Amino acid sequence: MSRQLTRSRNVIRKYLADPLHYEKKLKESAGRPRKLTSRQERSILKSVSNSPKSLNDVKNELKLPVHKSTVGRIIKRSGVIVRQKMAKVPKMTDAHKAARLNFVKNNLTTKWENIVFSDEKKWNLDGPDGNRNYWRDLRKDPQLFSRRNFGGGSVMTWGAFCNGKKLELQFITTKENSATYQATLQKAVAPFFRNRRHTHTFQQDNASIHTSTSTRNWFVSKRIKVLEWPACSPDLNPIENIWGILVRRVHRNGRQFKTVQELKDAIQAEWDALTDAELKNLVASMSSRIVEVIQNNGGETKY
Repeated sequence: MSRQLTRSRNVIRKYLADPLHYEKKLKESAGRPRKLTSRQERSILKSVSNSPKSLNDVKNELKLPVHKSTVGRIIKRSGVIVRQKMAKVPKMTDAHKAARLNFVKNNLTTKWENIVFSDEKKWNLDGPDGNRNYWRDLRKDPQLFSRRNFGGGSVMTWGAFCNGKKLELQFITTKENSATYQATLQKAVAPFFRNRRHTHTFQQDNASIHTSTSTRNWFVSKRIKVLEWPACSPDLNPIENIWGILVRRVHRNGRQFKTVQELKDAIQAEWDALTDAELKNLVASMSSRIVEVIQNNGGETKY
């Protein structure tokens, strides 16, 4: 019987001894009993949901008679909670959220394809700031990230785009003031708006050099309309996504640069390579951003 059923003689012997209750006894004896009840496990998941608590914090808070590794296994087994870094977002007050909601209210009918979005971006020769992650092959020596003192050099850029069209990328000083900012506007923005004053509007954030009296006077003198922009709202500016795309392409595979000129050439090449479709897709996302601001009662969006 053992050979035909491919079961051990001991299994067959136990079944024949009590065939009616064999399955129930098998379930009762299968594996080591759990140390925590289903209710305690649900309490663990509820405690850690969107929380920065450590495993020890959860164990002590719920007075659990288990090691923290058991708590970790329960969380992992849930399949719905994972450990990850919190995304950085601007610190928003109630006043900021109210201003964002007011911005949405004033721009429900805005034609976003006629808005020229702008921003500045700093670049380092050694790559973007922050942690660098990679897939480690344990059979090989670990990869090391070498950073020169003070980053080895940096580049500052100013860029702007609208629906399907980029303005000329500008390499600017890292110590911008109102005068140098207006010089940038004169080179890149004034020519673009020469025949678009009645159709397009310029967007910028609320940096002091952008909102100074002299800069406001510059826009008035050029008869360029400026979009009123809420503070702490980089998530509403699609050019932030442009910078993210360029960073990944310029520094793909951990690429670093020896000279500032090499970095400039790489940035310019990737800026030029941005497609009209990419620009149009980002502009089209404005309606979704607006909806998310409303849904989040003025809070930050996923963008």
